[in-house]
Amino acid sequence: MSLLAIEISTASAKAMIYSVGQGVQKVKSIGFDKSICDIASQDPVGVLDTLIRCIREIVQDKTDNIEAVGICTTWHSLLFLDGDRNPLGRIYTWANTKASQIAAQYRQDARLCSWVYERTGCMINSTYPLWQYIYFRDMDDESCRKARYLSSQEEYVFEKLTGEIAVSRCTASGSGLLNTHTLDWDDKILEFASIKREQLASLKEPTYAAPLKSSIAKELGLTPGIPVIIGGADGALNQIGDGGIREDIMTMSVGTSGAIRLVSNEVVLPSSPSTWCYYLAEGRHIVGGSTAGAGNCLDWFADKMGCGGKLSFEELEEAVKHVNIDNAPFFLPFLYGERCPGWLDNRLGGVLGLSSGHSFADMYYAVLEGVLFNLYHCYVFLAELMSPPEKIVLSGGIVRSGYWTQMVSDIFQKKINISNVEHVSLLGAVVLIMKSLGLQDLKQVQSDYGVVIVPDQRMKDIYGQRFEKYCTLYDRLKN
Repeated sequence: MSLLAIEISTASAKAMIYSVGQGVQKVKSIGFDKSICDIASQDPVGVLDTLIRCIREIVQDKTDNIEAVGICTTWHSLLFLDGDRNPLGRIYTWANTKASQIAAQYRQDARLCSWVYERTGCMINSTYPLWQYIYFRDMDDESCRKARYLSSQEEYVFEKLTGEIAVSRCTASGSGLLNTHTLDWDDKILEFASIKREQLASLKEPTYAAPLKSSIAKELGLTPGIPVIIGGADGALNQIGDGGIREDIMTMSVGTSGAIRLVSNEVVLPSSPSTWCYYLAEGRHIVGGSTAGAGNCLDWFADKMGCGGKLSFEELEEAVKHVNIDNAPFFLPFLYGERCPGWLDNRLGGVLGLSSGHSFADMYYAVLEGVLFNLYHCYVFLAELMSPPEKIVLSGGIVRSGYWTQMVSDIFQKKINISNVEHVSLLGAVVLIMKSLGLQDLKQVQSDYGVVIVPDQRMKDIYGQRFEKYCTLYDRLKN
């Protein structure tokens, strides 16, 4: 039996063919053109066309039929639709920070912050569709004013494939509109935002399936009527794909952005917002912290800070091995604002402690360290809420860097399991397909871990002192 997992990420369309009993057979990825995606927003028609091309190319040489399809998208996105459910503009992603100023004004009301956070598990931050909608509403944006319906990446793709209007509770839990306790749209939040229930899609479990439309099936080269599983968000499917449905496994992904996650059987929210709590599947919640700056900070450095693309990341990594860590500058990785733990989406980044004696290698080191310090800062807060994880599983673009992965282990002072699965979230979509078809129990998922990185005990005090200094700079420059 062959299954097809598809994904819309921040920068590309992806597809995976998985054979039950034999594993991953083929993976295809097509990056979005700049006209389609500028990270903060995406052209919905261009996104769908790229996904269709990706699917057609991966299935064209298949000798047996695909028997089911599963969807994965990013967690936070907003799309306005007209009365005929046609897009009124672009899809706004988690990276769209236009709402940061308005969100900052609302955050000044501590009681409002607690009220929103305790109901939704989402802080007041421009990451979330709720606050992006409020921004467009308050700016009297034409698309928002004309919108009859609100949608997202996942809903748009699912509707185009099946004709059904629905959204996964998993994805909806990252909108700021879902009550994290009842797993239903929160009527009080909707009233606060001036959104009507009829503007929103029906809520479904991540394993919910609808038949593939005949018209789109022909275009894709697939069999009409095969089940399309609605799936969920990339972070959640990453957790599932890495076997993290158990409560003792923490997943850490470092790609364009970064995140750490643990699973809980109940809603877990600190008294002071520092982490988030979303819905995973089967009554389980996922608790964690996300960062806006990770691989995108590395790309910024390579492109903007004098390298001009002349040095490869391999050359930068070789140079950074000779840096004197004790004397290195510090980097606050908030070039794209802050998500966790402070939720200040208008926060600025910076390189601090820089002198004329420092080189580009010293600065590059500071970027690598600063990204991980932001994630470790989230971990400090998460560790106060949850039991220590038995395993930490690392995935994403970071695993291509031996130096950076070792730095993770040294900063966290824990063994780090490197995921052997290159596209973990796609594998998570496969697991949900198999669960929907009655072929897989989520608790039985065992991911493939490769190399185990062991911490260097000699680095404990060095990174401990530097993290303490990082936190001091973080607090001083909060405003």
